[in-house]
Amino acid sequence: MKSTFTPTVRVVATAALLAIPGLALAQSAALLDQARNALQARTSVLGLKKTDVSDPAITSSFTDDYNGITHVYLRQRYQGVEIYNAVADVHLNAAGQVASLHSKFVVNAAAQARPATPGLTAEQAVAAAAQALNLAAPQGLRVLKAGTAAAGLEFSTGGISLDPIPVKLMYLPMPTGELRLVWDVTIYPRNARNYWSVRVDASTGALLDRHDLVIREPFTMAALTAPLALASTPTPAAPTAARPTAGNSYNVWPITVESPNHGSRQVVTDPADPAVSPYGWHDVDGKPGADSLRTAGNNVYAYEDRNNRNNSATELWRGGYAPKGGTNQIFDAPFNSGVTAAPTANLDAAIINLFYWNNVMHDVMARKGFTEASGNFQAFNYSSQGRGGDAVFAEAQDASIANPASFNNANFATPADGRTPRMQMYLWEQNVTTASITAPATLAGPIAAAEGVFTRRLSKTGPISGNLVLVNDGTATPTYGCLTYTNTAAVKDNIALVDRGDCTFAIKVQQAQVAGARMVVIINNSATQGAVSFGSAADSVGIRIPGVMISKADGDRIKAALQAGTTVSFTVSGVTNYRDSDFDNGIIAHEYGHGISTRLTGGAAAPSCLRSAEQMGEGWSDFFGLWMTTKPSDVGATGRGIGTYSSFQATTGGGIRPNRYSTNMTTNPATYDYIGKTVSGEAYNAAHNIGYVWASALWDLNWALIDKYGYNTDLRGTTGGNNIALQLVIDGLKLQACNPGFIDGRNAILKADSINNNAANSAIIWRVFARRGMGFGASQGSADLLNDQTASFSLPAVLSSRQQLSEKLLELYPNPANDQVLVRTQVSSAAPVQVELVSLLGQRVRVQQVSAARLQQEGALINTADVAGGVYIVRLTTSEGTITKKVVVQH
Repeated sequence: MKSTFTPTVRVVATAALLAIPGLALAQSAALLDQARNALQARTSVLGLKKTDVSDPAITSSFTDDYNGITHVYLRQRYQGVEIYNAVADVHLNAAGQVASLHSKFVVNAAAQARPATPGLTAEQAVAAAAQALNLAAPQGLRVLKAGTAAAGLEFSTGGISLDPIPVKLMYLPMPTGELRLVWDVTIYPRNARNYWSVRVDASTGALLDRHDLVIREPFTMAALTAPLALASTPTPAAPTAARPTAGNSYNVWPITVESPNHGSRQVVTDPADPAVSPYGWHDVDGKPGADSLRTAGNNVYAYEDRNNRNNSATELWRGGYAPKGGTNQIFDAPFNSGVTAAPTANLDAAIINLFYWNNVMHDVMARKGFTEASGNFQAFNYSSQGRGGDAVFAEAQDASIANPASFNNANFATPADGRTPRMQMYLWEQNVTTASITAPATLAGPIAAAEGVFTRRLSKTGPISGNLVLVNDGTATPTYGCLTYTNTAAVKDNIALVDRGDCTFAIKVQQAQVAGARMVVIINNSATQGAVSFGSAADSVGIRIPGVMISKADGDRIKAALQAGTTVSFTVSGVTNYRDSDFDNGIIAHEYGHGISTRLTGGAAAPSCLRSAEQMGEGWSDFFGLWMTTKPSDVGATGRGIGTYSSFQATTGGGIRPNRYSTNMTTNPATYDYIGKTVSGEAYNAAHNIGYVWASALWDLNWALIDKYGYNTDLRGTTGGNNIALQLVIDGLKLQACNPGFIDGRNAILKADSINNNAANSAIIWRVFARRGMGFGASQGSADLLNDQTASFSLPAVLSSRQQLSEKLLELYPNPANDQVLVRTQVSSAAPVQVELVSLLGQRVRVQQVSAARLQQEGALINTADVAGGVYIVRLTTSEGTITKKVVVQH
């Protein structure tokens, strides 16, 4: 834990305007000149005027030692005032030459801008922003950091914000093309549910734009409401008997184990990476020796926040309860694997696991380039690069007492470098409903029923029994129950029976509640759907009674009996089970991933560079979660669901995305053409489904590179296809434009490969993206629109001639093989043929080069005598293309 620290990244310069610590003014001026000159040399290509690039401000810059690229991020200014999200990124190689450049500067800003004289003071702007956000008026505002209006200043919290409130005069590009003078204000409300970056008119205080820096993982309750037996929910494996005894040990589900359903709990000792966490995970003062005895340290403070009142934590241990590891730092806690176990029974284990996984994410991603200089999350930056002061506040079982509606979610707030990010992990619910008809005898017996998403939980009310009364609202469709009932007296104190249709579920439940019903039973109008959950969490306001849905078939039987004058009695009960997302390591990695993509796109000082409609933030996060939980035995074609543990699914379940992730296009058929459309009932116009398409391509890329380079179990390494893939994705984030679309992202990864690997993998990258519709002819149009893209499945001409040849051209004998297999083909090749035996993980077990003439005449032998039994791939690479075929090795 006390090893020497060797930084992997060095800071070159930061903006004098932003007063970033450690600034070398001469260096900054030189960088600014280089970057500005690069922009000015390309003004005609970029469609800009010389005046548009005459006075930019550097917001952040740093150099990656592993490839020598200096990344410079600039913001456009006019009359000394910065223009919101007018960001340019210039990337210089070690020789000072431009490796890549993008501009989102406003064209002819001088003609679009209003005068730079505000009508409101900065303090008045804070009050205007608070009013626009429906917050209380700020009280006792005082200046904490003075500055000019254009450079920015910082106020105290005013009793309305968790963090001090920065305010800055800026120009805001309007849809009309006008540049409106605004005050840019950032307020972090005390409930931590949002982190608002807003722009109010500098003269009137009117709200013109807002952006929430909190990114969520909401999931509908419908999929977690089941008319099923409790036994249908998978039960995690029982915890191992091993207990930690060595110092600095953690009993967790360690890296690559996705959840308690996916593998065993294990004791890990000294897991901190000394290269990036030099004094271990419990350091709090930047000096040798561990200081914290709790789940708190330089990279993350992990604690419980069940009452949602610990958000005001600004210093170590000021949050909620956190487990102690003692003087030896042994972090262990019991874990009850039962489905019905109370979340509090596993609270310590949850916090320990949350602490471990945040630290692992920090260490692995720092190795890949998410470093102190580029804006990672640390309380103290050992290299004095970047800002520091921004360890992750990770809150376990958040809001599960104070706000029972805060379930089935997780979120991550990412402000600018130097301000604290926050991860909030929630409990996920499963409501299991049991219902039956108790009279008449001809109908008696259990029936399927599913609770509504927004109705009061049956687990809270207890069982409800009563007579069913078919409602009448006096309309032509009286049983839809959309208006005030004409038979209110009959419904009162009974169970309202309502048909689905004509109005919202919320209205149906409200009308039953007004009539005095104890609960409502809704009959589905689909003959095929059966009993399904209904509504959304947003409908819960004012609802005090339970509600369930039953099938059309059951409803028709009941209605027939009621219309014949027969009394039908009904009883229903429900239990609520909980899963803690603090044990769903894929979700933890996903949430942390939002911080990575936000900090690296457009630079760490510009947290609003992922606002475009086509932005892929959810996709990068899914990829990080999948990558961190990939085991050496995994296969790319095998489906991987996101969040299966939290959503009470088996490990083979579909998860919380449209389909499981897989390189098999039958399992996962998503392509770029899906964006903005509805495909198989799924709308691809919201963040998670858009991200699903992007992550599908990244997941394919990961496995294509594993196929070429093999899988490296050392996730801190630089070799192995998996490590190469993650490196390309991280560097692509740095190299892409502010507010990117899919093609911007693809091009950034191609550029990263060109810089890092001399374009050694360009053919693989093109094939992977072309397969998902992001090929050579693809166009994204505007990243702010979802319906103007053009999908293309074509390759660049230089690649399209190299084809995948039919496996029928490859002869393997014997197959299955024992000690050896003979390989023969009649395909000609102008160059020696590379013959490989490859495992299903892409590891090259045997490699040899053979002349085409030899392969045509006598063939080549592959020795399999000491190869483990199993399925392998024989791959031949010829000048005419590649041929692959499976071979089974049996001993």
